[in-house]
Amino acid sequence: MVEVIVFSILCFMLGASTGSFLGLCAYRIPMGVYEPVREGIPETEGPLSITTPVRSFCPACRHQLSWLHIVPLFSWLLLGGKCGFCRTKIPFRYFTIELITAVLCTLCYLRFGLSLTALGAFVVVSALILITYIDIDYMIIPDLITYPGVALGLLLGAASSYLPLHGVLPLDRPFTQSLTESALGILVGGGLPYLVWWFYIVVRKREGLGLGDIKLLAALGALFGYECALVTIFIGSVIGSIVGIGMVLCRKMGFASYLSFGPYLVIGALLYIFDFGNLAMFLRGEAPTTMWRMLH
Repeated sequence: MVEVIVFSILCFMLGASTGSFLGLCAYRIPMGVYEPVREGIPETEGPLSITTPVRSFCPACRHQLSWLHIVPLFSWLLLGGKCGFCRTKIPFRYFTIELITAVLCTLCYLRFGLSLTALGAFVVVSALILITYIDIDYMIIPDLITYPGVALGLLLGAASSYLPLHGVLPLDRPFTQSLTESALGILVGGGLPYLVWWFYIVVRKREGLGLGDIKLLAALGALFGYECALVTIFIGSVIGSIVGIGMVLCRKMGFASYLSFGPYLVIGALLYIFDFGNLAMFLRGEAPTTMWRMLH
């Protein structure tokens, strides 16, 4: 138990640091490329990318931040959520992305132990967190994230089929275990939503689903199989519908307004990856299994 606690703390710290980097990526990747749909995103002058400028800075006063200002979680709390130089308010989202990533990194360890599967799951989870924040701000899911996900899923499937190391597959479940499974995941995850998109374009003359969402589902299918794609579509649709109806009733949006669907798909994918409540058991035809056996 002591070992579990120690590694959980280390994973939490690793996740918080990764979350700080994800916050940077969520701000810099779409800046100047896409038009934000959310107000309050400060524009910047000059070139901006993940590596330029190298050091973090305050978008308001452009002052380069010191190491005391970028300690994950603690800096935001110690500074009272304000820039240490100009005292401009730092959005709470930067704290939340660090906290969420820290928690999910810890869950990857608790769910899969110290393994390549845990590392692979954390990489995918980090990408999903990044997708969530970008989609909320810009209502777009960059191909820079989804296309590599599809390629990685096919690569893992091929490695599982043709390059088993002494009978041990590269990554255990929930990752796909064969190239056929990855290909079927792409077909189901990308194909079914694409039919919905095509139907809306032809019949309603408008998009009913974004192409970025379709590519995300294709990537999830490639990485985790068709079960993940179906569970993600179902859970995402239910949660998205509830939120959308609630926002319409509260007059926050109209019936014809678009809703960022990516975050709800991410919730469905996370529920599948961590096997909360054995959501996929009805698709596998298996009896419920005890979750996270290492804790028992």
